[in-house]
Amino acid sequence: MTAPAVNPDASRIWDEAEVYVLARSAVPGGNIAPFIPAQVDDEPHEAWEFVGLLDAAAGIPVNPEMEIVHYDAFGHSRYRSKARKGTVSTGFTALEDNSVTRKFVLPGSTAKKIGAPRGVYFYTMYVLRDEDIITDIWVSLRPALFELGSFTKAEGEQEMYAITVHHANDPNRDVFERVETIEGETTWSVTITGAPTGGTFTITVNGQTTTGITYNATAATVQTAVNALSSVDGATVTGSAGGPYTITLPDGGALTVSGTGLTGGTNPAAAAVPA
Repeated sequence: MTAPAVNPDASRIWDEAEVYVLARSAVPGGNIAPFIPAQVDDEPHEAWEFVGLLDAAAGIPVNPEMEIVHYDAFGHSRYRSKARKGTVSTGFTALEDNSVTRKFVLPGSTAKKIGAPRGVYFYTMYVLRDEDIITDIWVSLRPALFELGSFTKAEGEQEMYAITVHHANDPNRDVFERVETIEGETTWSVTITGAPTGGTFTITVNGQTTTGITYNATAATVQTAVNALSSVDGATVTGSAGGPYTITLPDGGALTVSGTGLTGGTNPAAAAVPA
């Protein structure tokens, strides 16, 4: 058996962590999908609230739990085991006493009240970054119960609010939606200029060139042409007929385009730039 290649970049040494929360009441019908960023570089939806500074040493603990049931029979002890009621809890330690943390640190009946502990529910979004290697975003699919740990008001000491987040599973027993940097993926923007009325253009990926693509081709037609290249596997193309097109190469690679076959219009041409 061939040993797998060692990839040090697949290990994670996180440099940054951010926590955002979204009140259960702010998600109509419990549909969190519109609040999940499509790409790691997207700005969070304006409804998300930034928790602020965190205790880096405490990090974001992730605690999977299962109820294990063991069975003894047929003259054998523990001849079979089963797992039930799988759950995940996470957490963070907030350092700021701000308008966001006051929503889950002993909230009272009014803004100026400090209340007894009670159940408060939020969707959570964790954003973690490891240099320019990867950004990993976890968004909870269901509102989670926030549990506040004890904290001390001490002279000369930083006050900290340790929060345990008890997550609920969705009907598929999923807990988070993950948005992450896809290693090696590249995205290109292809434009056709000069308003051609006929002819074709070609796309070259890693030294292989497509057959001629009609000047006003749909995104689906361009996608078929690109994926016909043996150097490409699973490329996606979006955009309007005639462009501009956004081409994503899951395995990366250089992409160029030639518009020498375009006709009509005014000096028709084609260009490709990283998106």
